[in-house]
Amino acid sequence: MEKKIALIGTGGTIAGQGASDTDLTGYTAGVLGLDEILASVPGTEPYGPYTYIQFSNIESSDITVKHWLDLSKLVQQLVDQDDTGGVVITHGTDSMEETAYFLNLTVHTDKPIVVTGSMRPAGAISADGPINLLQAIQVARTPETAGKGVVVVLNGYIDGARDVSKCNTTNVATFDSPLVGHLGIVQDGVAHYYKASTRCHTKDSEFDVRDLKELPRVVLLTCYGGMDDMVPMSVVATNPDGLILTGLGHGTIPQNVRQITQNTKFPTVRASRTGSGMVSAVPQDTLAGYLVSNTLSPQKARILLMLGLTRTKNLKKLQQLFYKY
Repeated sequence: MEKKIALIGTGGTIAGQGASDTDLTGYTAGVLGLDEILASVPGTEPYGPYTYIQFSNIESSDITVKHWLDLSKLVQQLVDQDDTGGVVITHGTDSMEETAYFLNLTVHTDKPIVVTGSMRPAGAISADGPINLLQAIQVARTPETAGKGVVVVLNGYIDGARDVSKCNTTNVATFDSPLVGHLGIVQDGVAHYYKASTRCHTKDSEFDVRDLKELPRVVLLTCYGGMDDMVPMSVVATNPDGLILTGLGHGTIPQNVRQITQNTKFPTVRASRTGSGMVSAVPQDTLAGYLVSNTLSPQKARILLMLGLTRTKNLKKLQQLFYKY
């Protein structure tokens, strides 16, 4: 008998409904159960058998660190079972890239883990949820997906969890990997790959959250032109376990913000708000005690720093993680 695909529902637009079939933005997310979503997807039977788990039914904007921890533990339990061939997770798109990256760093397996969702609610004109879910299942069944880490599948494209970003508020072609491009495409029911991530993930990851109930508190601070002192002073005063500074351009930090955030008792990572490109270390970083996020988005840099702080507080070792993962 073929191994099962574990389908996990978490909510989001793919589980949403609007007041009419033309309601593409004013809908309510997280309404339908996983069984109701699957009922709208033809052609899934040949890719079975399946097992179904309704993990949650929320908007992904409401995702919490506890959700990430619990979901990671659930996925780990599933992939550890001999009769599981892969996992497909339906998820809201707002924080999909963060959930995918968290799983990419904390679930240890070579088995396919695919995250999908939709930009239009169920029942809407040209709803994209059914085709996205079918193609996610097809990707999970493609043997070449094994060992690729957690992947995100929407609109016929396959993206790696580390590099994928939501790039448009409403377009069905919202997900892209601006710096490195898509890993592949889904065509004729099969995943076709053209590249793979070179950074450590899944089976090669050193992070283990199975015994953790919480993670260090790492906060994001976004810089902007004309920024006054009050916001950075307020953030630093809360004494977080770590800070991600989302700088301008090449991760540039305004001088007044730099003076407030440099050489704190907690690690501070310099990232960029641009959405693509590398943040390189500069001489001022040494003086300020800053780390750099390399090519990670600020949101994902936060996840990596949270996990890194469960392993070490040594700044040199933390910086190495940003080049390794």
